[in-house]
Amino acid sequence: LACVQRLSDDLTRPDECATEVEKGCVLVVTKCCEGLTSYVKDRSDAARLRVVAECADALNTIIGDVVREVSYLTNDQSETLETSLSSVVSTLEGEMFDVYLESVKRNVESCARLGLIDSTEGESRAKAEEVTPFPPYLAASFLSIVRCRAQVERALREATVRNAEGNGATYLFLALQTASDGIVENICLELKAKLTRIRPTKADAFASHLQFLINTLKKYLSDETLALASDTRRMLLSKAGAKRHGPEGLSGLENLERLGRVYVMCLNE
Repeated sequence: LACVQRLSDDLTRPDECATEVEKGCVLVVTKCCEGLTSYVKDRSDAARLRVVAECADALNTIIGDVVREVSYLTNDQSETLETSLSSVVSTLEGEMFDVYLESVKRNVESCARLGLIDSTEGESRAKAEEVTPFPPYLAASFLSIVRCRAQVERALREATVRNAEGNGATYLFLALQTASDGIVENICLELKAKLTRIRPTKADAFASHLQFLINTLKKYLSDETLALASDTRRMLLSKAGAKRHGPEGLSGLENLERLGRVYVMCLNE
């Protein structure tokens, strides 16, 4: 924008240089994007999100300002400039945000692991007597979502809309949707894979955990993930049979409700 403003002072007949001005603008933006790509090389997710934030700011405001200035400078002879600039910036934005979302998927996959599920009845009774605030795999999943929210909010703020979606979705919503889908999907797939080793009483507990996740994250879960979760829960209830309300009892339900309140507060619902 500063370059274009300086040109308006230096050029005597800018309307005759419209093509060169447009090419120059595209070249400057391309070089800026190449510099940002070099900046994030071997850096963290936070760096990628900062680049996404720069791109989002450009797409939402700066490009429009540049196009207006060039249009004024060249007497409205820059009809394709906005499309050209947006294409360059959108390519970088899409690449960086996709890489971040892939990182989110890997992170939640490592967090949403059930751990040991085929312990003996004696061990289960001993563990039931221990004071455990909530199941470790739910706690780890919760922390991964909170971390994801904090990263995106810090870089992009809560209400920044991603133009590429075309439906008004914010970067924060898309990140939390990726995290939530990944958590529920990984838990469901592991439960299905280990179903034959899960005792009926434990199957009932897992069904309660899964319903808790569905209720808490339903705003962010895709239709496919919701269907997978509902199907997995039905399988668990079938495995539980008559052994409903197992050894966790009311204490387990209270712990889930307590965790649910923390989820709601941290997700700012």
